[in-house]
Amino acid sequence: MKRKAKFLLFLFLLLLIGGCEEVDSVQNHVEQFYENDEGLIHAYPQDQDSEYLSESIGLYLEYLLLIEDQKAFQKQVENLKNHFLIKQHDFLFVQWRLNHNATTNALIDDVRIISVLERAAHHFGIEDYNDLAEELSSTIANTQKVEDYTVDFYDWTLSLPAQRLTLSYLNKAHLVSKSSISLLQTTEGSKILFPEYYDTRLHEYSQNEEVHMIDQLLIAINREQAGVPSMLFLDWIKKEWNSTHKLYGRYNRETQNSAVDYESLAVYYYLSFYFSLMNEEKLALEVVKHAKEIATEDMLEQAHFFDYIHYQMMIHEY
Repeated sequence: MKRKAKFLLFLFLLLLIGGCEEVDSVQNHVEQFYENDEGLIHAYPQDQDSEYLSESIGLYLEYLLLIEDQKAFQKQVENLKNHFLIKQHDFLFVQWRLNHNATTNALIDDVRIISVLERAAHHFGIEDYNDLAEELSSTIANTQKVEDYTVDFYDWTLSLPAQRLTLSYLNKAHLVSKSSISLLQTTEGSKILFPEYYDTRLHEYSQNEEVHMIDQLLIAINREQAGVPSMLFLDWIKKEWNSTHKLYGRYNRETQNSAVDYESLAVYYYLSFYFSLMNEEKLALEVVKHAKEIATEDMLEQAHFFDYIHYQMMIHEY
């Protein structure tokens, strides 16, 4: 019996080590393919001339919190502080990209960073994360409003907020105003695909002829979390998935036919999340399985960081 117990313990340790290696391989991959000498993340693998985005830091922070890697999380927080934060007129802004000409933030990236900092403060017990989150939240609350709508960005050199609100940005985060969330509830619900924007100057929705599925999925998710069903969209996307077991990156708004022939790992992340949210767990698992099938080594070695890290979060969660 002792020999059997030792053997089972050995197998458990092997599985544990294997799991750690799998997680570590993501950090190693990011370091090898996406980070420059300063540890800053560029958008495309092995291309240090591609953009350095606050989006990338926020997404990587989400992944690192998910796997509870406190050391790597702290490293990215330091990168955020040292390279992306801009102090102007007593407010603290996050540059949406690392560029001397960039004078705006991006609401969706700020919301992501603030949210993950708040959760990390609780999880790791580091109050500094909460302090930073509060300062960034205060900046948005005091600068990024038009008629009580939380708009897309703020230009700190012009002291001017945007005149547009992107509906896919309107998640349930507490710093997005109630007026902004109400736009999800009054979005046209008699059509399959959603408009993407609300113009605060004209007081009307606007839309693109060609829709990006990440935007559409995010709007559907935001609506569902705000208590607004989107049954036409759900029925359409279930039919689209069941007929081809694929969802392409962009679709024609009028015909609802695919406008491109590429698939996106990030699209599949949000599709699996949406199906799960709608209690379609079988479909969610089908999406994850398909994503794993197309995510070849060659594909992952060429993927934009947005696609790469969303894929890693998806397979970790499933």
